[in-house]
Amino acid sequence: MASGRWALWADADELERLRQLRAYQRKWPEPRYPQALTTPKELMNWWGADDVYRCTAWETDLRVGGRWRSEGKNADGRPFRVEGKFLEIDPPWKLSYTWEPSWEAWQNLPPTTVEIVLEQKSENKTQLRLTHRGFAGFPKALEEHQQGWPMVLGWLKSYAEKR
Repeated sequence: MASGRWALWADADELERLRQLRAYQRKWPEPRYPQALTTPKELMNWWGADDVYRCTAWETDLRVGGRWRSEGKNADGRPFRVEGKFLEIDPPWKLSYTWEPSWEAWQNLPPTTVEIVLEQKSENKTQLRLTHRGFAGFPKALEEHQQGWPMVLGWLKSYAEKR
């Protein structure tokens, strides 16, 4: 994989393919990650784009078992919410939380799990690995998240590179 690029794929195993989503991005300035991924003010600065959706509020109780919540509006003005609870916090290298979206199409989707792992590759290169699990039986939700995470990671990458 080329430095500075991302790749997204689901595992070859069919069962895993329905449960996992993985995305990798490289060559990001590591010191920005922990704050950009956990601080409401920083999250508001990068998560979203006016032509897709824009977050209007973020709340985080950054502790294992603590809740997080994001609210916003889609490009057409419809409100949305996604929330969850923190499962694992190992600053600055690992963050895991549940993902519970409000959008109607996924009302029957049980909470899924997002895991973010940072790995220092060199002095100025950090790899971010995002795994999103829990899509068994929900292939359409998996497909939509496969389309969404590259956008989100692109916004994060742009934000981190400006800092």
